[in-house]
Amino acid sequence: MVDLNAAVRKQGALRGLLFGSIMLIIDVLKLFYLAYVAKSPLVTFILLYPVYYLVLFGLALLFINNLRSKIGNYWSLKQAITGIFVMLIVSSLIWNNGVTLYSGKINPVVAQKAHAGLVDMRRGAMQSQKQPADKIEKEIADMNKNFVATSNFTIGSFFQSLTISIILVFAVAAVLGILFKREQPAQQA
Repeated sequence: MVDLNAAVRKQGALRGLLFGSIMLIIDVLKLFYLAYVAKSPLVTFILLYPVYYLVLFGLALLFINNLRSKIGNYWSLKQAITGIFVMLIVSSLIWNNGVTLYSGKINPVVAQKAHAGLVDMRRGAMQSQKQPADKIEKEIADMNKNFVATSNFTIGSFFQSLTISIILVFAVAAVLGILFKREQPAQQA
């Protein structure tokens, strides 16, 4: 007999590897889009980001359904939360660390160009809304400060980010576990 708890963790980790890899590829493609293609704030902020989050959410639900079906379509609340948590934390580690590694060490030029493109689009959007120049410059300075802060990787920032990620991922896994739990029906005597 297969230990269902171990199977849930193993299958969650495998799906987390795949989900994290897919999201890493999508984020790298998004960086290239922002660096070399994006010109319109309307397309970027109104179309790209909502579609991005819909794809993220849709893939997560697809992987959760696949995880549940892989272990036999029935799992308790604890097993659902465990499986979803393992899947999301593994994918988060691959995805976030992969993006950080790619944009910081492998191809920092693309990350810098993507940031510059976002800054230009934000400036253009604010100018088209007739925002005051001092407000625009403050917004741009804040964007640049945030970019520099996220570009400087330290061990302390890694563990701080990891702690926050674990808490958030557990909260999301608990909610999704409640939604996706499916107890095996009791046998009628």
